[in-house]
Amino acid sequence: MRARLSVILLFSATMGLAGFLLFQVQPMLAKFILPWFGGSATTWTVCMLFFQCALLLGYAYAYAVTQPLTLRTQAILQIGILVAAVLLFLPITPSDALKPVDSKAPVWRIISLLGSYVGMPYIVLSTTSPLLQRWLGHLDKKLLASRFFAISNFGSFLGLLSYPFVFEPFMTTLDQTKLWSYAFDAYALLFAGCAIVVAMSPSGAKLELSDDAGASQARHKRSFPLWLLYSALGSVLLLATTNQIAQWSAVVPFLWVLPLSIYLLTFVFAFGHQRAYRRTPYLVAFVALAVLSQYLARPESSEDLLLQLGLQCATLFAGCMICHGEMVRLQPPTRDLPRFYMAVALGGALGGAVVTLLAPLIFRDFYEHSLAIAAIAGLAFRLDRRRLEPKAPPLPRYALLAALAVFIAGVGRAVYGEMSNEGSIVERVRNFYGVVKVYKTDEDDPQEYSFAMQQAGVDQGSQYQAAAKRRLPACAYDEQSGIGLALRFQKKRRGADPNAPLRVGIIGLGAGMAAAHGRPGDVLRYYELNPAVTKLAIRHFSFLQDGLARVEIAEGDGRILLERESQGGASQKFDVLIIDAFRGASPPMHLMTREAFDVYLRHLQQDGILAINFELDTFEMAPLHRGLAGAFGMKVNWFETDEERPGCDEVSSWALYSRDAGLWAVPEVKEAISDWRDESTSKLVWTDNSANLMSIITW
Repeated sequence: MRARLSVILLFSATMGLAGFLLFQVQPMLAKFILPWFGGSATTWTVCMLFFQCALLLGYAYAYAVTQPLTLRTQAILQIGILVAAVLLFLPITPSDALKPVDSKAPVWRIISLLGSYVGMPYIVLSTTSPLLQRWLGHLDKKLLASRFFAISNFGSFLGLLSYPFVFEPFMTTLDQTKLWSYAFDAYALLFAGCAIVVAMSPSGAKLELSDDAGASQARHKRSFPLWLLYSALGSVLLLATTNQIAQWSAVVPFLWVLPLSIYLLTFVFAFGHQRAYRRTPYLVAFVALAVLSQYLARPESSEDLLLQLGLQCATLFAGCMICHGEMVRLQPPTRDLPRFYMAVALGGALGGAVVTLLAPLIFRDFYEHSLAIAAIAGLAFRLDRRRLEPKAPPLPRYALLAALAVFIAGVGRAVYGEMSNEGSIVERVRNFYGVVKVYKTDEDDPQEYSFAMQQAGVDQGSQYQAAAKRRLPACAYDEQSGIGLALRFQKKRRGADPNAPLRVGIIGLGAGMAAAHGRPGDVLRYYELNPAVTKLAIRHFSFLQDGLARVEIAEGDGRILLERESQGGASQKFDVLIIDAFRGASPPMHLMTREAFDVYLRHLQQDGILAINFELDTFEMAPLHRGLAGAFGMKVNWFETDEERPGCDEVSSWALYSRDAGLWAVPEVKEAISDWRDESTSKLVWTDNSANLMSIITW
């Protein structure tokens, strides 16, 4: 009895640690490479697709070796694979040499990068649960081995939640990858112990199928498409919800981890507490939550953000409980578990492929979220259709009828809302970096009629269409704004020649409004990550063509391009460097670190001005501005855009950095300086290895 208990504990510890490592490595490596791909929220979903495919390969391997090989042979083979993974792939720290040189093919670059560094260790980890459960079922036929799947998922749950609260705040990303590699060594030792127990068991022969095995396999072969469908729908809902959250919040591991943790929690409940799932209550709750979420606008404050986040996560939980609860009801006996898990993994990978690869090709916006909700609700209504019959118990029947009415009304509202907005859309493009649209505003007023560019629900610039006003930038970019003051009173222009030519660098193109300030002889060099933004700025806005300055556009991540341009001591010698890549819900953290500022200053003249644009109520950047200015011996001031000025519906304020003491003495500049919003003097400095958006969120 003691020996049996020790074996169970050994197998349980191995599965728990494997689950922990499987899911902690996901946000860890996604955060590590996020700056390499411009801080795009899609980086996470591509990473998820890779890990889902790797999980599928692991499950497929486990299914393949359990059929023709004896348990002893399986154990020996797995030990050999573990040794190879430890010797050839650890540590899993990606090399800086793999940073992309441009913005082309980001999806396949991410997949290739992850495959090179963590592919084999991850596949090995993913074989753990199906193999050990099968082996346990052989060692003790009275054990319900599938319950150990809940142990693996609980370990995964802990691995995810511990990352943003325990590991990310207190360890650099480099140290995180090293610690994970050491933990993988410990896992390898535990798994080797399990393999030795199996290899030394009295019977090393492969399992014989019982007399009813053929009937069992035939029955569960019919269930395979349903396993696949339920798993795929849960995966689509997870990734689509994560994308939805990322459109109005930050690209931060906590907001990756939270939906994925909820997704895993539904596995824990579905497999470990099967009685917790009741179809009708979850269906009614799912429909109510999903329809309610349609009525909430993009959050403008931390309170709104938390409300939206809670509602989206509750909807995800109810939807995934439906998918996974129905799937578990169809789970096979122990002998068929590898096939079942392979179907679960295949469905997850297919769902990931739908959201990451297929949806951007066939949808112009993030429609997959609404479609996933409709598909899950429709399927659940079909499964529960008998409760809608007149002879069904009244309480569940009335609840389902009400939910069905709400569902139909919600679908109708969503379709109507989308159709009513189509008339104002000039062009919409979706790619790896998100959805960018150009739309018309104030069509009834010829003087105010404008085209505006929008990404993640936030305007990226606009232009009047009236000929007399086409060269006028929006109020946050006019001559009284922070950027206007920087360009008017840069040191070269405070002398005898107020029109002295300037060399200006701009990270972030948007509609190109900064070009409206260009004067003859100026050079404006833009760095734009998203190719769609460049195309739309040229196609639908005329700031770049009408401006008097010479305009250059370099496509790619601005920081990475500037790093390469500074190799060998070269410098762009900018008089003004504008960081205008923050006008959205997801500020790229890698543009606000000590290392990033070191790159900026290599390209900035000694008396130059660094202008940084940011406007989002959910974050307070003031401590970061003050800390970075102090770290580099610069002075920084805040220039608030007055919302009461005409045309200032979408404002954006500026922080100006400079070592030029004369700039702050200019009367117009001195008068425009605003108080810091946090009314504090606290300072914060991020580095590439220790940047955390949670440190500036406004609670």
